[in-house]
Amino acid sequence: MSNDRFDVLDRLAPLFEAPEPSFEAFLRRRDRKRRNQRIEAGVVGIAIFVAAVWAVTTGGSFNRTNQPAIKPTPTPPAGTAPETIGYVIDLNTAEMTRLPKSIVGGGYAVSPDGTMVAYTSGDDAGKPQVFIASLDGTDVQQVTHDQRGAWAPDWSPDGEAVAYARWQASSEGDVSNIFVLDLATREASQVTNEKPTTETCYGPAVGALCAPLGAGYPQFSPDGASIVYEVHRVGENDVRITPVTGGKSILLVGGKHDVHGMLGTLSPDGSTLAASCWGSELTAGMCIAHADGTNLRVLVSGSLVGGKWSPDGTRIAYTNANATANKVFVVDVATGETTFVAEGFASDWLDDHTLIIERFA
Repeated sequence: MSNDRFDVLDRLAPLFEAPEPSFEAFLRRRDRKRRNQRIEAGVVGIAIFVAAVWAVTTGGSFNRTNQPAIKPTPTPPAGTAPETIGYVIDLNTAEMTRLPKSIVGGGYAVSPDGTMVAYTSGDDAGKPQVFIASLDGTDVQQVTHDQRGAWAPDWSPDGEAVAYARWQASSEGDVSNIFVLDLATREASQVTNEKPTTETCYGPAVGALCAPLGAGYPQFSPDGASIVYEVHRVGENDVRITPVTGGKSILLVGGKHDVHGMLGTLSPDGSTLAASCWGSELTAGMCIAHADGTNLRVLVSGSLVGGKWSPDGTRIAYTNANATANKVFVVDVATGETTFVAEGFASDWLDDHTLIIERFA
């Protein structure tokens, strides 16, 4: 993808071309603001709901009867992780600050205490791996060393583990599955058990092996007991939930050729699911539903991916992905009112008024 996809519109040039303050200055302002808010409101801290995604809408449709407005998001093969640059943007002032160069990557997920990020970046061999680091760019650690690559990290609510997707290769073919890494022991446990397939694709890729397939883009439930994730199978994109210890999963969105879902995440109170969805009888867009997937409805229409709940649960940040530019918006869940934020991809919230977004380098 070319850099010109993220050229700033002329009328918004003053917003993004202003000199960027140092990241250290941003952290000091943020910490001072949070401290004042805690004193005024009498709260202990700002709760961060961890939601991260590294989602790039590429590839063809796998729907047998129609071409969905949103294209499935296959998990990235090893060695092809796009390099992105992260920016912090204050939604109140529109001020943007670049993340430190030491943590260049994608799919940033903020730790529950707001001091660290987990993200995907290339290792020395160029394969995507999961890293963690302090938000100021120090203490960078590569925490996965998977031969086939790992990506799409998400912090557990207690900050002690990271869920991620990982490639697995076999004589039957490649497949991705969800793992959870204990950060203290660095031991990983497998959560999902998707199997390779030799079935062929539909649509423009008829006759081609339908790879990559499997589970990806995990998101912890607010209580840490479950993981919501995306499953890409032949002809289907589903959102499912499973215990963090593994076991039987439950379908939330999808499960048939005329309804598809991806990139699901639960609201901070665990009551509402947000996910990208589309189908023959469903307008493509950002959908919300009850936590069990019932009462699925479109909140905002369009080729929208990567819903991220604000910590207070009132808004969702998402990416409008199209052929000319990818733009970050925020929607008020109660009113459906949308606000343009910037060009790029929505990554995660630092607090109720601050986002991390990404742009390709």
